Amino acid sequence: MDPEKFRHDVSRYERPTERYRCGRGAEWRDPCAFGPNAKGQCGGTSDCRPAKVGDRYECRRPAFAGGPCAEGPKPDGACAHQRPPCRPRRTIRSLRGLIALSAFTLVIAIIATFLTVSQSSSRAVLSAGPLTGGHANFTAKSGCVACHEPHGADTGGWALAAFREDDLTARCITCHTFGGDPRLGHNAASDRSPRGREVQCTDCHTEHKGETFDIVKVGDEACNACHKQRVDSFGENHAAFKPSFPHDRRTSIMFDHVSHMAKHFADERVKTLAPANCASCHEMQGAETFVRPKSFDESCVGCHADVIATRELVLLRLPEFSESLLDKERVMEVCGPTLEQWQMMMESMSGDSDMATMRGMMTEETEYESVSSEEASAISAYLLGMPPDDPDDLTMQGFVWGLILEGEAPIAELIDARAGRKVSDRLLAGLNPELVRRVACAWAANIEYQPPNDPEFGGWYGDGLELKYRPPRANSHVDSVAYEWALFAAASAKEGDEALIDFAADMRNVVLGRTEGVGACTKCHAVSNDGEGGLTVEWRYAEAQSRPFTGFNHPRHLTLVDPEGVNLMNPDAGCRTCHKLNEAAQYQASFDGHDPHHFESNFSAISKETCAQCHNAGQVKQDCKTCHNYHLEPGFDLRMMSDAK
Repeated sequence: MDPEKFRHDVSRYERPTERYRCGRGAEWRDPCAFGPNAKGQCGGTSDCRPAKVGDRYECRRPAFAGGPCAEGPKPDGACAHQRPPCRPRRTIRSLRGLIALSAFTLVIAIIATFLTVSQSSSRAVLSAGPLTGGHANFTAKSGCVACHEPHGADTGGWALAAFREDDLTARCITCHTFGGDPRLGHNAASDRSPRGREVQCTDCHTEHKGETFDIVKVGDEACNACHKQRVDSFGENHAAFKPSFPHDRRTSIMFDHVSHMAKHFADERVKTLAPANCASCHEMQGAETFVRPKSFDESCVGCHADVIATRELVLLRLPEFSESLLDKERVMEVCGPTLEQWQMMMESMSGDSDMATMRGMMTEETEYESVSSEEASAISAYLLGMPPDDPDDLTMQGFVWGLILEGEAPIAELIDARAGRKVSDRLLAGLNPELVRRVACAWAANIEYQPPNDPEFGGWYGDGLELKYRPPRANSHVDSVAYEWALFAAASAKEGDEALIDFAADMRNVVLGRTEGVGACTKCHAVSNDGEGGLTVEWRYAEAQSRPFTGFNHPRHLTLVDPEGVNLMNPDAGCRTCHKLNEAAQYQASFDGHDPHHFESNFSAISKETCAQCHNAGQVKQDCKTCHNYHLEPGFDLRMMSDAK
């Protein structure tokens, strides 16, 4: 840039911040070199003001006016080029100031007028129009002040209200509640904009348009005001769906549609039990965004009822001991003689042996050989804090002796200690203390426990070297004991001693294992991270929460595809018009880990093109609110009811 551009003798810049400019410049665009003064008087009638140099005068006309003239100054030093004086004009800045001052004066005058009229006349003048039905009913008692705070203020408040914007959003959220910050776009911060854009309720919702006006209805232009990608047509410029849409998270129940329909339902042995269509297993009545599956007793019991009772829980297993540390005489005194000892006593009674001799014969020390060659159960290893393949003889046999004296109490104490609270009453529900004593007495005598009968109806029972639980055979698949043990295992030892954490992991693998877990619970129910370092079993159907601003109305679409009248195996009709099976998906492998987001659905993703077949220009509506919600978890604060009375 030329640094001499704005020199006083070169530039025609007329100082626009001054109140006046040259009248010649306003009319002929040929301003004089000096311009008007601050009072609006003409600054000069000559082209220049000659300067005396020696005994002569020199012309000082600036370059933008033509430079020094040929005539030069007159002998008396006056400029040879004289013009009549002009009438200076006001600059634009000065005119704007006058207009602003006039507007301010007018506003003050109007406010003063409103404050002097009667109350009824004031309301009529100030009314912006009738409210919508819902707001009119709610604000009938308090009037305008219910939303507009200045209406209840004094004269000073009215005057201040003219110079500041009324925060209507603050009044809206006294009744309306949201799942996030109401002043954020969509009431939630996004990954790309953690704080988001500050919004006001009035950005989208306008009042005072009459009782029947739909204040909730918002056009696409409101969405396009914030979103960079403008969407004029769903089929043409809406963004493509994610590659996994809508399967962002694995299901809470592991049900492989591919294997069931292609293999299991085709089996002649269960053909009569196979569902006829999607509606056989899914609740079509009341379906909205999600279509819930029917219960186990309605859909699965025909094939899977017997599986539950075959999966037992081994609470205790007698491990192999290197030596017996229990007092045989004390054991016999508390437990009584075993069958073998009783027979020996009967044989001795036929001779001349006295009781002391017989007791000595039965408690005589012989070379010890453990009746068990097994490892301790994973549960007892965790409870006692010792390796299942190398338990401490003294600790383990002392535990057995505690069972003889107190029944299930030592087990309950260990469970509550590991859980950090009282839970043993639920985990050991139905466990008979006498059963525990009898099993422990047999083990103390180094023999296997022989149950008096077969526990065909389930419950707690002892068998040989094990004390275990079998879910009862019943019509319902819910078993409270199996459920509690699954919860206990999932929450066990998140942190602490490294060895104990390993024992807890082994126990979880047993209790929650798909192939051997009690009740076969996790054969179907997913085991997932709980977000706090532990695990949780997903017992109930869970609706996806990953897209809180997107909805889908199944009822309207189900009338088009006839879910009850189309065979499942027809890939081109029924629910499978949109939900198509993906036979190549590694569905079951998705449940091997505990990350619910590491998932591959056995249904193919739904693309934008699938929806655009109908939702397009000239066909089905395609505005933003057809599929998208703006607010996050909108609701009402019930306290507003008391305020309205």
